[in-house]
Amino acid sequence: MAEDLRNSVIGVCLENISDRDIATWFSGKLTTIDQPSSFFLAFGMINKKIERKVVQANHELSAALSSINPAFDNTTWTLHEFCRLAFLLSLPTDSNSDTIKTLLSTSDIREQVTIYKSIQYLANPEAFLLSVIDGIRTNMVDIFDAITADNSYPIRFFEESSWNQMVLKAIFMERPIFKIYGIDQRRNEKLANILHDFVHERWSAHRPVTPELWRMISGFLNNETFEDLKKVVKNEPDLVRTAALKVIEESNFTEATNWLKTEDYQSTEMTWDEIGRHIFYEKNKIEQS
Repeated sequence: MAEDLRNSVIGVCLENISDRDIATWFSGKLTTIDQPSSFFLAFGMINKKIERKVVQANHELSAALSSINPAFDNTTWTLHEFCRLAFLLSLPTDSNSDTIKTLLSTSDIREQVTIYKSIQYLANPEAFLLSVIDGIRTNMVDIFDAITADNSYPIRFFEESSWNQMVLKAIFMERPIFKIYGIDQRRNEKLANILHDFVHERWSAHRPVTPELWRMISGFLNNETFEDLKKVVKNEPDLVRTAALKVIEESNFTEATNWLKTEDYQSTEMTWDEIGRHIFYEKNKIEQS
């Protein structure tokens, strides 16, 4: 399967390299990068040799990548990235760990983004767990998003503490929670409590809380969080109110169920992903204007 994936990636690269001389260079490098020095040189030359354009995987490759990473987004990969993925897949599995970890410590941001997006597709993704965990400590948005957005690696390999650290960091950095694959499956009480404390810190500083935060508290309602959510429903703007109501509606908390019966609030039909998309894309419109 690993060889089939590699061949599919190479095929898409060659289909999209318009210059035949460059295609010949690319094909030749694939046969000589089994040594670290050759690999580092070829990987770095991608920036000069290959066009930086968005390309879509064909059906065969898209299916192969999606079978490994159900969150694969076929609109976010560039020819640069597919060519670098081909090089990464061409490294011998029994020695790729040291080579790729060395590359991470010396590469530029674009190269690191590609590596973090690609690790999940390698034959031995578990070998890079500590490197990926270290990667989520970054304050560089592009690198953080490469690990957290549309990437199945965290849900497959992160233990609870690392998962919680990642989600909390995403909240701090105001990154799109809805793009974290498996966000609902990995809800946990410890994270809910951490985020509830975070809410009070933000409120004490008179600062807003992203409505997406409440998504991780859903399912862990208690008396204190319920009282807070009632305040949000009564006092906050529409989308924040919608998120708070959604948490209450999803709960099996008796007091919450009884409260809903006595209040005249319209049930929300928005999904958590719809709430997240609305927040994220509206925010970006404001930043770009």
